[in-house]
Amino acid sequence: MLTRAALVLVELLGILLALFTLNASPPLLSLALLLLLHLLLNGVAWARLRMGGTPLFELALHLAVDATLIAALVYLTGGYANPFISLLLVPLILAAVMLPALFAWGMALWVGGLYTLLMDHYQPLALRVSADAAVDLHLLGMWLNFLLTAALVAAFAGQLAATLRHRDAQLAAAREARLRDEQLFALGVQAAAAAHDLATPLASLRLTLDDLRRDYAGDDELEAPLTLLAEQSARMQQVLARLGDAARARGAAAGSEMPTGIWLARVVEHWGLLRPEARVHLEIDAETPAQAHDSALEAVLMTLLNNAADASPEAISVRAGVEGKHLIIAVLDRGPGLASENNKGGWGVGLDLARAALARLGGGLSLSDRPEGGAIARVSLPVGAGR
Repeated sequence: MLTRAALVLVELLGILLALFTLNASPPLLSLALLLLLHLLLNGVAWARLRMGGTPLFELALHLAVDATLIAALVYLTGGYANPFISLLLVPLILAAVMLPALFAWGMALWVGGLYTLLMDHYQPLALRVSADAAVDLHLLGMWLNFLLTAALVAAFAGQLAATLRHRDAQLAAAREARLRDEQLFALGVQAAAAAHDLATPLASLRLTLDDLRRDYAGDDELEAPLTLLAEQSARMQQVLARLGDAARARGAAAGSEMPTGIWLARVVEHWGLLRPEARVHLEIDAETPAQAHDSALEAVLMTLLNNAADASPEAISVRAGVEGKHLIIAVLDRGPGLASENNKGGWGVGLDLARAALARLGGGLSLSDRPEGGAIARVSLPVGAGR
């Protein structure tokens, strides 16, 4: 459409050049009608794009009509002697770079046929100049037409190249996302199988521990460690139950809206049962909105809290606030920083899972070192992403 609009402008300039510079007398009414038809064709193209695009055959038909209108203009202004006849190459170039080879060859035959017809069928354009001047004007017109055609092709090719680069970037991102999803799917299958296999031995372990606690009730040496083991096995069973609930609820909508501060406090409290040695400081901005929080976000925060606890269990901070239209949740620690934590492998599979979960919610995760020491993990989500 942009190239066609530029082409119509070139055609209009050519008509004005013949009228006022060459003192020619072209059939202005017929030429104006052809220019109007060319503009109407662009209007049809715009309407079709608004409806969702066009098939290749329709695009080829548009380019064929473009070539026909150019040929009609040339027919009325001197035929093949008109230096602007080479504008017929513009639809051919567009077809060659945008359409399959069969359509491009069909356009080449169509344009070649139009040029051939214009060699014998045209209306002469009378110029009030000498023969030598007419030759010079013809050469000047060829030069001007070459510049205009080159400008059109360069502009279109540049736009097309930018579009192709953008599409290639989208395809590369889609391939990476698909590869990541395949890896995460395989990991999820293994996790589900492991959870299923652990359920029975874990139940047997709890029964055995309950029997041992009854048998050694009152034994000061064994009662405390047996109680601790029973509590830890109960927590393991809770983790497996949560994994099963998440699997059964996959694809379900998030729960009802809840103030972010209350939700974060519950997550931290639940996580604290698994890491009782850790100390977490919560900082919630008063303007943080309430929203429905996806269960996947809780798993992401669990991963980030575990990594922070591995680095500095006594100094963990969780901050929540709003920046623009995004909810920001930051997990900070006072450990040695990302380099050391990466060496420990703390940001491996868990990080991939976190990024995938946040990408599904339209958010992202960024990691950086803190100037005062330690690391910060920033979760960014659109406000209302869990709805």
